[in-house]
Amino acid sequence: MTEEDDILAAEYALGLLSPDEAAAAERRMKTDAPLSLRVAWWRDQLGPMVAEAEAEPPPHIWGAIEARLSANDNPRDATRPWKWATGGMTAVAAALLAVVALRPAPPPEIPPQTPLVASLSGDAGAAVTVAYEPSSGRMLVTPVALEPGAGDAELWIIPVGETVPVSMGVIRADGATMRMTPLDRRPMLGPGATFAISQEAKGGSPTGKAQGPIIATGKITRA
Repeated sequence: MTEEDDILAAEYALGLLSPDEAAAAERRMKTDAPLSLRVAWWRDQLGPMVAEAEAEPPPHIWGAIEARLSANDNPRDATRPWKWATGGMTAVAAALLAVVALRPAPPPEIPPQTPLVASLSGDAGAAVTVAYEPSSGRMLVTPVALEPGAGDAELWIIPVGETVPVSMGVIRADGATMRMTPLDRRPMLGPGATFAISQEAKGGSPTGKAQGPIIATGKITRA
């Protein structure tokens, strides 16, 4: 995760991008699991700050903050000005600047618990990416192309050395699904395990076992 992508994720999370920039970021997030997870991280971090922000700080505070930003050490890029540099500072921009300026270092990636990812595909053209963050249990399932038929698509995990799939729940076919992984499922998620997606009845398999055809599979790897 570069500093530029970190800022992009923060700007997207706060709604500071133009429509074209936001659309480009959304296209990237469909295949870029680390960027998707960083957007979710920024939303978690900035949500409480934005909710509590009620007013702008005095003008002299902005000068002190901007002086500490490493971006100011480089020539200004006239093609990409800070969204909050014109038209007045907003409380949302204040929250973002405060976090970027005052944090001692970028959020640690924690190498032993780097995100796990999987690219699922199938013969009929299905394509889905799954990103899992072991440290939090957060999972992001993003369909690139997914047709569940008349029912729902259900995600399954097949742990390493096992053959019986375990349900991870129904997923959306028309947009990303973000959820917390149940504690009893987390030990099953690791490099080499396999994700699978099946076509099931509305609401998912009523038996807890895959009933419909498997339309996509993919192994878990480290991001």
